[in-house]
Amino acid sequence: MNFTNPNNAEYDTWIHWNVSGKCNFDCEYCFGHSASGLQKVNCIGIDKLLTTLDKTGRIFRISFTGGEPFLVPNFIEACEAITQRHFISINTHLSSNKITEFANCISPERVLFIQASLHFAELERKNLMNKYIHNYQLLKKLKFNIFAEAVAYPPIIKKLDYYRNYIANEEIDFTFGAFTGMYNGKKYPESYSENELKIFNLNKNEQNKFYQKGNICNAGYSVFAAFSNGNVFPCFQIKEKVGNIYTGIKFSESPITCPAKYCGCPLNVYDEYLFGKLQFEIL
Repeated sequence: MNFTNPNNAEYDTWIHWNVSGKCNFDCEYCFGHSASGLQKVNCIGIDKLLTTLDKTGRIFRISFTGGEPFLVPNFIEACEAITQRHFISINTHLSSNKITEFANCISPERVLFIQASLHFAELERKNLMNKYIHNYQLLKKLKFNIFAEAVAYPPIIKKLDYYRNYIANEEIDFTFGAFTGMYNGKKYPESYSENELKIFNLNKNEQNKFYQKGNICNAGYSVFAAFSNGNVFPCFQIKEKVGNIYTGIKFSESPITCPAKYCGCPLNVYDEYLFGKLQFEIL
């Protein structure tokens, strides 16, 4: 996923918020497979969150992921409050009954993008494919910046032609993102065969983007990772707490070099806008 900055949106800081570990899907390839049902879903403390954001004097992009963000009881109310001044982006399986309410309450200009994760097997198993399609087409019609992305999980290949034809008939284009994890004793994305790369339309060289160790990074400087309890860290790889989204965040005065052998969210790829601002500020 390459993030572009639509509508000339200007913001200073990105918080990548894993707002809930709970999901009503149970995808084989998910890192939370078979465990998300045990997760508790917390409401967002809207007033405390806005106070924290306002104290910084910055404009934020709050990126909601999970789990499934739309399972948070007051998620739409939180989005409505945040987008009065700030921006949001969302990673969702797009099968919630709340999508219509969201579309009617939130301005598309304040939503940088919606990543509509296309989990074919679960959508089929739960008979939610038509719900996904309806929600996607609704948001697209209302001018939300939405795109569909599926996980390039090797077992999906046997039904891929069927899925592609089904979605194409609904005029939904989608791409594949690399699967990260173990399958059949092999570690992915390193183990994709040339044939698999071709089938999924993946570029092997593109996987190099996840190997950022030693490269400059704005984690803790203008980008943070947050968990459902509000605790904030420079990124999901660095376990040094720098605050809480409800009480305050400590900003680093300078960027760092990436310490992780494998980075799941390379910022020079996933937020080119903020990374570009970083380059300008340190020159």
